[in-house]
Amino acid sequence: MTHSAVIVGAGVIGLATAYRLARDGLAVTVVDAASEGAAGTSVHNAGWIVPIMSAPVPAPGMLGKAVRWMVRRDSPLYIHPSPRPDHVRFMLRMLRHCNTEDFAHGVEALTSLNERTLALFDEYEEDGVRFEHHRAGQLLVFTSRRTMEEYRAATAPMERIGHSAVPLSGDELRDLEPALGKQVLTGLRCPRERHVDPVSLIRGLEDRCRGLGVRFLRDSRVVAVRSRGRAVDSVLAGGEEVEGDLFVLAAGAHTGSLARLAGHPLPVRPGKGYGFDDTSGSVTLRHSVYLGEAKVAVTPLSDRLRLAGTMEFGSFDGAVDPHRLRGITRSARTYLPGLPSAVQPHGWTGLRPMTPDGLPVVGPLPGKDNVLVATGHSMLGVTLAPVTADLVSAHIAGGRRSTGTAHTAAPFSPRRFT
Repeated sequence: MTHSAVIVGAGVIGLATAYRLARDGLAVTVVDAASEGAAGTSVHNAGWIVPIMSAPVPAPGMLGKAVRWMVRRDSPLYIHPSPRPDHVRFMLRMLRHCNTEDFAHGVEALTSLNERTLALFDEYEEDGVRFEHHRAGQLLVFTSRRTMEEYRAATAPMERIGHSAVPLSGDELRDLEPALGKQVLTGLRCPRERHVDPVSLIRGLEDRCRGLGVRFLRDSRVVAVRSRGRAVDSVLAGGEEVEGDLFVLAAGAHTGSLARLAGHPLPVRPGKGYGFDDTSGSVTLRHSVYLGEAKVAVTPLSDRLRLAGTMEFGSFDGAVDPHRLRGITRSARTYLPGLPSAVQPHGWTGLRPMTPDGLPVVGPLPGKDNVLVATGHSMLGVTLAPVTADLVSAHIAGGRRSTGTAHTAAPFSPRRFT
């Protein structure tokens, strides 16, 4: 019988899991390496709830694009030419998944996983989780019809769960968002997609967790995992031995090394994303907008406009490369000419937890009876946080609930990396 749980990681996945398990009646402790109020990946993102854009990062044609973009420091995808063996192994494993069959398998798995995404966010609000939540929908805008048709085909599988993408002309898009420039020729309107302020979501989840009695240990990096046979007894963090019946490793890009401490390493590596907030008020939007060819996400929030984009492999710190920020701003002005050009934005980065096949890792850690993993969500952490917590909860509950989610959960099992 599980009475207590220790969640390692206080990002959006860890907090969503802590909230769900506390609601299930467990005594929950959250352990996190960052200090109180420190900003991490879970607040440095676009804040999108977008089942329709749920797809693996490794995709057919990715290698060719990566090679062409290697000479551009400001490209949407950049791979550092690092000689580190672990980096090389990871990139080679990812390359093997850049095929049509694996990509289709991943899209199907993520489609099934997203069936309850919107309902679970609605339940957050009904239960008193307070956060800035927008339901205006999303626009995917393009400067070429060919790119639009590619995205239209890619989003088609999500129609099965009620997420559609409606083609619009450039003028129809400008009727919805006058800030879009004349170079926008076509696009897709996705009426069911949403966005949140990720800062407010993290704050709201933590406040609700505290209201449910969740204990938080900040500035407490896990340095050891104490086991007896197939069961973990405790983790050593911040000089304290934290005991529990169950342990959930949800520390984002750091989860791979945590899993190694528990006896089974996982291939989770960081992919660095960049972004900045524009508070000038020069551009106003209602919808979240994806700038298709530039691969930039634009999110209108109550007090700022957030721009996020690029994926950088082989970088393991939070340093901001100004070339990549300039790439975001330069490409964004093609679509949104009203964006200010004189000021260099103060940017941030976030390390996205990536896996070789581009799918999350959710489920029991091989070799341990009471350790679960919840990581590897790449750019979909906000979108998939509630449903990931739901899978963890169902596994702990067992019986009929676990059986009901088994098919959905199977593609994300850590055992696929055994």
